[in-house]
Amino acid sequence: MRRDAFILAACLFALASCRAKRSDGNGAPRPVALVNGEPLTKEALERELPRVGAAGEGLDGALKRRVLQDAVDRALLLQQARARSIAVGQDQVERAMLSLHAEYPGPHFDKLLAEEHLSLADLRSRLKENLTIEKLFAEEVFPRVKHAEGELERHYGQHEEEFDRGEEVHAFQIVVRTDAEARRLREEVRRHPGSFEEVARRASIAPEGRSGGDLGWFGKGSGMPEVFDACFRLPLEAISEVTPSPYGFHLFKVVGHRPPVRRPFSEVRVLIARRLLRDKRARAQDEYLAVLRQRADIQIDQAALDALAR
Repeated sequence: MRRDAFILAACLFALASCRAKRSDGNGAPRPVALVNGEPLTKEALERELPRVGAAGEGLDGALKRRVLQDAVDRALLLQQARARSIAVGQDQVERAMLSLHAEYPGPHFDKLLAEEHLSLADLRSRLKENLTIEKLFAEEVFPRVKHAEGELERHYGQHEEEFDRGEEVHAFQIVVRTDAEARRLREEVRRHPGSFEEVARRASIAPEGRSGGDLGWFGKGSGMPEVFDACFRLPLEAISEVTPSPYGFHLFKVVGHRPPVRRPFSEVRVLIARRLLRDKRARAQDEYLAVLRQRADIQIDQAALDALAR
């Protein structure tokens, strides 16, 4: 799931807890759990069940516990942010709103809010909480995540095969609508070897036709392998046979070839750093939450949890 879509789903769930109506005998919402005294209501968890469970998945105890654990974690993080006086500005909330509008353009956004009975004010409030959690991680967790001396080089040495770059070709193509036209153009470019790019600009229906049919460099398995892999069997400057696809009839000319090679450390250093940082941050978040859980007073009403229904 994309980050923006995840934020929206989290917002919808969190808002449900604010609008719970069902109550116990004293008129207060009946909680399924208390997290440091903060209630998590039955209604809020029931609204989240369809989103967490896959289509056709049964409503079993594992699914209920997963939904409850997610809600507990969110409550703990928000409580920790308040304790650390971590907050976000309204300008950040508005930027997040714009991002969500882009994720659900036009009527899709309004329809989703209507189906969930949410107002824009409600959504802004919950977006602010999600951004607060992100800021909490940024200030309290991520600064401690660093690479040790020599760690990137060691990772490269232990996973060198992951950085092999396969065979690549640099090719040009012409795409037309009919087999007959493709065959006619093939004869034309064979008679006039330097005319391929000119013919591509004039006749190709593919987007890169405007730039002479230049496909750039690509490896085996790219795009439509059953079409483009024909380029790997071509000698340099040769014109391919007519190759059909669902998009038309293709002619190729290969102008460059790169054999398989292992990318040097200097070329992949940034890639390795980003990969390790992403993994370390994910582990650090899990560890941070584990500490919060250990310190928290979490009380679960098992009977209320078992009674959850879609």
